[in-house]
Amino acid sequence: MVTLATTLARRRIYYPRPVECLPDILMIDLARRSAPGRRALKRFYPILIETIEEQSEVEAFLAQPREELVMPDLLVERRSTFSKEHLTIAHYAPSEAAWPFVLLCQWPAEFAAKASSQERLFMRGIYTFELFPDRNALEEASKVLLRSVEREREPRVEMVFPDWSADPDAPPH
Repeated sequence: MVTLATTLARRRIYYPRPVECLPDILMIDLARRSAPGRRALKRFYPILIETIEEQSEVEAFLAQPREELVMPDLLVERRSTFSKEHLTIAHYAPSEAAWPFVLLCQWPAEFAAKASSQERLFMRGIYTFELFPDRNALEEASKVLLRSVEREREPRVEMVFPDWSADPDAPPH
């Protein structure tokens, strides 16, 4: 018997939510043997956690003894309990070196509903995310995203930045 907590999800950290209406992120660094052929940032697997109950559920799932390894995707299809009428773009910085920076977008439910369910673009029905090796790449991607959204229409967009950084010498956002 094996557990995900001691195998597939042995290396993991939490990214705390920058504001109450966004999720925490449990980031799992999939072992190279569990993710053969995956490139740099593709080896990371995020789980979006909205409540303390969900955090307990995820930790219990990871600790459960099992016959074989499975992906810890129990919350991917669960609908979010958070919603906004506007696009929220959030930056998450890692608390340890060698972990990715995260660009998380929380889309209005009406917008997300227009996407094909076949494509599985949205986690938990309203979130998209991208991982970046450093803060500069994260910030550049945010600028590109903002420019592309502004061309489509005049949306209301909220930017949420962490008040800390993995790089203590970096200027605040």
